[in-house]
Amino acid sequence: MSNQNQLTTVKEQTLNNVQNRISELQKGGFKLPSNYSPENALQSAWLMLQDVQTRDKKPALEACSKNSIAMGLFKMVQLGLNPAKNQCYFVPYGKDLQMMTSYFGQVLIAKRAGLKDVKANLILEKDGFDYQIEQDGRKVVSKHEQPFENFGNKIIGAYCVVTLPDGKQDTDIMTIDEIKQSWKQGATNGNSPAHKNFEGEMAKRTVTNRAIKMFVNSSDDGAIIDDEMQGVSPAEAHVNQQISDNANKKEIGFDEAEEADHEEVNEDAENQRLMEEALAEENGKQKETAQPGF
Repeated sequence: MSNQNQLTTVKEQTLNNVQNRISELQKGGFKLPSNYSPENALQSAWLMLQDVQTRDKKPALEACSKNSIAMGLFKMVQLGLNPAKNQCYFVPYGKDLQMMTSYFGQVLIAKRAGLKDVKANLILEKDGFDYQIEQDGRKVVSKHEQPFENFGNKIIGAYCVVTLPDGKQDTDIMTIDEIKQSWKQGATNGNSPAHKNFEGEMAKRTVTNRAIKMFVNSSDDGAIIDDEMQGVSPAEAHVNQQISDNANKKEIGFDEAEEADHEEVNEDAENQRLMEEALAEENGKQKETAQPGF
């Protein structure tokens, strides 16, 4: 079989499995954000994946396991993200393909969770910067002067201002040392091309991630769907669907042998575990992290 035919076969199997799994969860009551087309997002993701390569220049679709590819695509759809809008991207780590939420994707998720606005800025050397702490513990930037001539100066920090549902603002501030220490917790140890070539954007992504973490993680599962929808979490949908299918008798997906080859990859906490923990929950009891049945 030619490489093109093999790629077509893998595409059909992978996208069909993801779409089938999403359909089953929807039968259990799970709803995707309005105006979100999982089919379009999956097609866009597949086109982009054809250009993704590993560090040794091998195509990710050949080097990464089918299960990890399906997991990444499933996570993208479950969060209602679209790579064509730069809301997420895919990074291969060995045989494991990871879906990473971009700054734009983080802001989208935060707004779905109820935040009115999210803004991140860099603090450059020689900037005039100050903040104050309110009585309720919120940090508020009281001054940030950044003359044009400071552009290009060394980055010494970053902050993210979130506007809460009640209109109040809260700010998370990180020094560049704190940001780089956070990067070291990731799989690339902060040495990826993105970290090296786009330090400012990655710094804003990191501080945004921390700023919205508490709000998004403490919200209910409605954070991934529109407010006007009656929320059914992936966990509830999973349980509902499994009950209707007679207690997990139906299996969907790829060989379990492929799962054993997966490498553990550290990722921003709220993105890494959202889907795994949701599908592992049953009747409110936290169980061991599980794969979504691929």
